[in-house]
Amino acid sequence: MAWCPKCRKEYPEGVTECADCNEPLVETLPDEPDTAPQGEAEADAEDAVQIENPIAVYAAEQRMDAEMIRDVLKDSGIAVEMRRVLMEQSGAVSGKRARYGFQLMVEAEETAHARQIIDELKQALEAEQLDEDELARLAEEQAMESPEQPMEDNTAFKMLPVVVAVVVVALALLYFVAR
Repeated sequence: MAWCPKCRKEYPEGVTECADCNEPLVETLPDEPDTAPQGEAEADAEDAVQIENPIAVYAAEQRMDAEMIRDVLKDSGIAVEMRRVLMEQSGAVSGKRARYGFQLMVEAEETAHARQIIDELKQALEAEQLDEDELARLAEEQAMESPEQPMEDNTAFKMLPVVVAVVVVALALLYFVAR
């Protein structure tokens, strides 16, 4: 296994750079971890959850999607751990980099309840999807409500006819002088 010396995340073999810190990975971690910025350390301490038998109940490519589901599960009283995982890794020949995503882990006993909550949330979101006409109407309403922004006074465009006239006169003079 490879490790990031900065954030101390574990990566599978073959990955050479941390996806979060862009640090080169090492085979073994140093004894003392690098200190994280205060805000990150507090956020990690709040999210730290110890799960005995973790089962993955949700996977997302975007952090915001995983965080939204995590928050809903937490609000329902389910202990949730969010992990960064390798979703796809392309070969060295193609030159593509590994793609990472996020998995939400819950206790084995809470799996059915968590999946039920996730399914209900997905159904509610699908039911709220708007058709194109409704989206166009909402965009038009928003445009009407937003204050009209004044046009910027761009001197360069005002000077364009003057510059063109000077160039034409200069070319005409060159033509007559060269004859």
